[in-house]
Amino acid sequence: MINAPNFTISNGIKCSICRADIKERHKMYQTSLKLGVICRSCRKCFSDEDIEMIVNLFFAFGGYFGKFDKSEFYIDEVIVEFADQLENREINLHSANVKMWHKVLTHGITPQEFLEELSIYIEQI
Repeated sequence: MINAPNFTISNGIKCSICRADIKERHKMYQTSLKLGVICRSCRKCFSDEDIEMIVNLFFAFGGYFGKFDKSEFYIDEVIVEFADQLENREINLHSANVKMWHKVLTHGITPQEFLEELSIYIEQI
């Protein structure tokens, strides 16, 4: 009998972005930083640059994509919070930006969706 490779994974591996179970090896993608594996759905949804940013944020600060309800996300609140932190010099620009992106991603909003919503918001001002 020929030993065929096993394409299924017996232990629970979860996507580093959305926390979905990954059961088949051929549906995995590993980031260049080797911090975790990505499911096929997230691989299709995000660019390579987005994946690196998202994996790094979730590795450093916890959480996952869509952890919180998207309907509870209000762009104006995020922008005001961002501006207040910078104005009050609570944190520097880089730290405020990282915190903002983490909040966006944990509410299940892709970088592309956020940037589109941000440009619409700015045009209305």
